[in-house]
Parts: sequence; C-alpha cells; structure tokens
Amino acid sequence: MYTIFIYSGIDELRKIQASREIFPFKFVETKELLEYDTSRCIDITALVYFLQTNKADLYAAQMNLEKMDEDTVIIVEESVADYALELFPFLFFDYKDFFEKSAEIEKADIATLACSGERRTLYKYNNADELNIIIVYAKEHDIPIATFSQVNGILRDDFDQFNRSEKLALMDLTSLSYAIEDNKNLIYPLEQILSSFSNLSIIAQTAQVDVLLKYFPLFFDAQEPIKKLLPELSVMPEVPEKKSVLKVTELSHDKLSTFIEGLNHNLIGHKYFKERLHRALKNFISLNRVKEQKILSIFLFGASGIGKTEVARLFAEGLQENSYLAKINFQNYSSQDALNSLIGSPAGYVGCNHGELSEKIEKSSVGVLLCDEFEKTTRPVFSFFLELLEEGKFTDSMAREYNMDGYIIIFTSNIPNEATYKKVIPPELQTRFDLVCEFEVPTELEKNQFLDLLLEKATQRYAKQFEKIVLTDADKRKLYGFDYSKITALRDIKRVFNDRLMTFFEEKGVEY
Repeated sequence: MYTIFIYSGIDELRKIQASREIFPFKFVETKELLEYDTSRCIDITALVYFLQTNKADLYAAQMNLEKMDEDTVIIVEESVADYALELFPFLFFDYKDFFEKSAEIEKADIATLACSGERRTLYKYNNADELNIIIVYAKEHDIPIATFSQVNGILRDDFDQFNRSEKLALMDLTSLSYAIEDNKNLIYPLEQILSSFSNLSIIAQTAQVDVLLKYFPLFFDAQEPIKKLLPELSVMPEVPEKKSVLKVTELSHDKLSTFIEGLNHNLIGHKYFKERLHRALKNFISLNRVKEQKILSIFLFGASGIGKTEVARLFAEGLQENSYLAKINFQNYSSQDALNSLIGSPAGYVGCNHGELSEKIEKSSVGVLLCDEFEKTTRPVFSFFLELLEEGKFTDSMAREYNMDGYIIIFTSNIPNEATYKKVIPPELQTRFDLVCEFEVPTELEKNQFLDLLLEKATQRYAKQFEKIVLTDADKRKLYGFDYSKITALRDIKRVFNDRLMTFFEEKGVEY
C-alpha cells in the first residue's frame, strides 16, 4: 500500500516539474515505463476523471500500476484525491501534500523552471472569421485540420500518416474546451492524442485558451497568436462580408399582406392552415422584434405530394423571386453519425467541411429552411433542433457560430395522422413547434382549382407561345380532360397537365 501525493493546482505542478519529469498515465505505456524504472513520477489526474465514467477500465488501470514500489511517485490534483483512493483501495491507503515529501522542491522558483518534459504552445485566434481564414490557408497548403472528436475517431489513421511524414497538422480544441467542464473524462483521451502526435499543433479561440491551459498543464505552458505558427496568415485576404438574408421579420405591414395574399393564392386548399399561419406570422414578427422569439417553426404532416413542401417554396419565393431554397432531406440522416453530417464532422478533413446545414443556409439569400421527411432522422438530430429552436443559432464542428434569428423552419413529414406524430416526434420537441398542422388530400373542387392555377402559371411562363393561340373553353376542357378523381397527389396532377400542355402546343403547331 502506497501514498498518493497531491498538488493544489497548476502552480504547484510547475514546481514539481522544476525538479523532475512528470509522465501522464497511459494504458500499456505506464506499465512498460515502470518495468524499466520504478522511480518515475506519474500523474493520474486525467485517469481518475476518465474512470469516473469508464469503470470497466479500472482493472486494466490497476494492472498498469502493479510494478510500482516505494520509489514510485504517484501524484494527483487535490480536488480528485478522495475519489482516487476510492478507485484504488488496494494500492493506496492515504494521500498527503507533495511538498511535505521534499522541502527542497517547496523552495523551487517557478520563474526558473527546468522541466525535462517537453510542453507545447497553444496558438490562438480571435473569432469565427479568423478561423475561416485559417481553414482556407490549411486547404491551400495541404495542412490537415480537424477537431478533437475527429482526430479521436475516424481521422486517426490520417493523422498517423502525417505524423510519420513530419508534416504539420492542426487540431482545434475550442469545442472541447466548452465541453470539458461537464465532461472531464475527455481529458484522458486528449492526453493520449497529444502524446502520440508530435507534429500536431493545437489551436483554439482566445476566450477558451485559459481553460485548456488549466486542464492540460503537462502539455501546454505558453500561448501565442496563430501568426507565430503560420506567419503567412498576415497576408491572407479578409473573409468577405456575409451576404444579407431576407427574412419575414423585415417585412412591413403592407409587404406582409402582399406576402400572405400570394401564398393564399398559390397554395390550393388547406384553409385551416392558412388561417392559423396568418396569425402565427404576425405574432412571430412582433415577438421577434422584441427578442422574445428567435425562429418560427412549422411542422406539416400528411400524405405525399399535397403541398407541404410547396409551402416552403412559396415562403422563399414570396421573400425573393427565383431564390434558392435551403432544403435538407432527412431521409439521408438516419444513421448514427447523422448529426456529424449535419453540422460538419465528415470523413474528409482538409478544409473541414461545414456540414450540410451551414452549407445550405450560406447558399440561400432568404431566411427559410425546409427540413423534409424529418421523422426519419435520429434522436441526436432531434435534440440539436430542440436547442436550435430555443437559441436561434448553432455551432458547427469547428466552433463557427451561425445565427438563424428571424428564420422560418418548415419541418415536413409523411406520417399519416396526429397519433403517429405524437409517437414519432419526441414530446419535448413537440412543445417547441409554433404551428403543427395536418395536410389533407385535396377535394375534387380543389383539384379543379389547382388545374386553373397551373394554367394561369403556364400562360405566364409560356407567354410567347400563348400569344399565338386563342385559348377557348374547348381547349381548356381538353387540357383538363383526364381522370384525376383517383389521383391524390397534386404533383402527379401537375405532371399529367404538363404532358398534355406540351401535346397541346404540338397540335397547335407552336414551338416550345
């Protein structure tokens, strides 16, 4: 049975390092280290944090320490000393202050450290714009860049390759620094990465650097601006200003009325939805202006092809003609890594792909997002949108923030009824939707109205062709002359109508 020696914080740890080399605990390597020399000084702080949530590894940890003897110095941060004794009752019986062990070390001068362990510099950047510049630079110079979660998982082999070639690689720990206060078990796996990859340079946002220095004192002892590591960044072009995004919250009263009139005219049927939407829009605009509601969320469900997706298109078109609609099909987001694909942890790392969500909203100039077949995604994605609807913003895998304040997000689903909706969509997310509505199959009258709308739009789209034709009631009856009584999807009616229209032009001898 042995004694654990404690230190109160980073200053005392630096004093210990002034006299001897400190090794972080590592499975397998620590055992080999003690077999070679039992007088080593081993810091088990990160191991204790790790074992708090990974108790299945406790036996392996004990086996790694079985070669220790009276000459071995095991140290731990004071705040976890009691828990260390609980974890290893057959190895340690007590703990005491390290500096009771050596009066000489207590007098060590921090300003004259002579630590034999090699520590690194943390390189810092100030904001998301600077990070984007770093990513562009890394891509142009073939420098791999990733976050902790990527290097710790699917990208490890890629970074091993760069490590062997002695080529520079970057890892951004900003996102980890936010998580580490509540998940201290992350300390141990990061220590393993820092020990393994000698060419890995660490970057982080300036505001989070102190957190990393606090939790990884064995690996970092200094901080510098990123330009110290990448001097050529000083001549990089500035990130272009983000284009303006048109949002419904910016519409005047008159423009809002015109917007709603256009939607009512172009969306056939769904009277109940239109009435509720009008009120929801007016309330959202008022509440958003006083910062009470960030996003207007609409969930539409019902049979395929009856106008749910059309609502999103009409919103985008009403804000700006011929605008690009940001659309994500969640049929493709049913796997375990769905959230990674959404916010930016893809298989490739050079340039660090944003993820589909950020790419789509950056491409669009209107504040509308369509989430199609939303019921097919996973629990982590549901949780992500729960937070997004509350906060009005999200952060991607590279800690870049995207503000969606003022957006309308339309979720669509082919689930058949309200009972299924309540079963499939998590209850906590149901409470976040501002407007939930079931879309019903169109009636015969609504199908006729839809054909009238199609003809109206066709005369506008093919204005030159219709200038050469006198459209009679007989022509109209011929265009409509197919049995659509059993067709429930409006998109199928549209497809048949367009085919008949092309045939009509041919019969009239009009090129189209």
